[in-house]
Amino acid sequence: MQQGIDHRASAALGKRVGAGFFQSVVWGLGVVGMTASASAGDSPARYADVLAYFEPGLNVDAVFGSDPAELYDNPLAALGGPGEEVTLSQGTPTETVSLGTWTDDPGTGTNDRPVGLTLGFSTPVRNGPGEDLNVVGNAPAAFTFYEPGFIEVARESDGGGATTDGWMDETFYLLKPSNYDAITAPGSAPNAITVTTDPVTFELTYSEPFEDDTTLVNYFDVTPGGDRVDLDSAIDAEGQSVELPDISYIRFRAVSDSAFPFDPVSYLSPEVDYVEVLSDTAVLGEGDYNLSGVVEQGDLDLVLLNWGRDTDVDGIPEGWINDDPVGLIDQAELDRVLLNWGGSVAANAPLGAVPEPAALVSAFVLIAGGYRRRR
Repeated sequence: MQQGIDHRASAALGKRVGAGFFQSVVWGLGVVGMTASASAGDSPARYADVLAYFEPGLNVDAVFGSDPAELYDNPLAALGGPGEEVTLSQGTPTETVSLGTWTDDPGTGTNDRPVGLTLGFSTPVRNGPGEDLNVVGNAPAAFTFYEPGFIEVARESDGGGATTDGWMDETFYLLKPSNYDAITAPGSAPNAITVTTDPVTFELTYSEPFEDDTTLVNYFDVTPGGDRVDLDSAIDAEGQSVELPDISYIRFRAVSDSAFPFDPVSYLSPEVDYVEVLSDTAVLGEGDYNLSGVVEQGDLDLVLLNWGRDTDVDGIPEGWINDDPVGLIDQAELDRVLLNWGGSVAANAPLGAVPEPAALVSAFVLIAGGYRRRR
C-alpha cells in the first residue's frame, strides 16, 4: 500500500492518496521473542500467535497527515484475531502491519533473516483437506485495490510448535502462486506491476500477470476478507511439489517495488491483519495429545507413561504437542482421551464410538497394570 494512507479512511475516500516520501525502516533483531494469546471463549478459531521476525522493506505506510511520519510498522498487529489492535509509535491504534516494498538492500537482514514478516503457531497447523489458512490483509470491498505479497511456510523440525528463533534453521517453501510461470520468485528480483487509473472513475487497472485479482491464488492482501490457501500447494526452490503434514511458521514477503500513479507517489506495500487457521478446528479437540489427527492409543500411551508427572517441574513430555497438561498428568488428561476416543481431525468429523463407562474403567485398570508390570 502507498505511503500516507489512513487505513480506516480509505473506503470513505473512495481513492488512495499518498505522502510521497521514500523511507527504509529496519526492525532487525529487536522484534523476536513475542507471543500473543489466541482468541478465548467458546470460539474454536485460532490464529498466528508467535512473532518470530520482522524486517520491513522500503516505503512502509504512514498514518495520513502524520509529521513526523508515524509508520504502520508494529508487527504485533499481525498476531491474534480480528479486531485486536496495537498502538504505533505516536499512539495511533492499528490492526495491520505494513511490510513495505521489495528491496535488494536487506538492511541488517541475511539469507537467514530476509526482509519480510515471519509469524508462527504455538501449536502446529495440520495440512488438512482443502484450504488450511486464511491470511487477512486490508484489501477493501468497496473498490478494487490490492497489493499482492508472497506466502512461504515451514515446519518445525522437532515436531512441535513455533518458537521465536526456531524458524532460523528451517526450510521455507513457497505456496505456488497461480501465475507462477510468469513471475519472478521471492528474493531474486522484484516483479514490475504497472497500475493505471481512470481519471474520471479512479478505477485501477493492473498489468499482466497481476491484472485479475479474482484469479490470483496463493498471494495475500488481494481478496477482501482474506486470501485462503492450501498447504498442498507448497513447492521447493526448483518448483517441485512438497508434501507438508503440518507447518509451524508462515512468512510474508513483498512482490514488487512498483508505484501507483497517484500524486504524490504511492507504493505497493502489502499488509497483514491476522492469519486464521481453517484446517484444524477438530484437531485442537481435547485428547489428541500427539496431534496425530485421531484420539487413539498413542494419546493414551502418553498419559499412562507419564502418569503423575509434574509438568510445572519436569516440563511437557516429549511427543506431547497439543492440549498441554497443566500441573500433574492425572485423571483429567485420561478423561480427555477416553471421552474423545476416535475423534478425527477432518472438518466436522464426528467422534468415534465412546465405550461404556464400565468398559473404560476396566480397560484403564488392565492397561495401567500392564505398564506397572513393565516398569
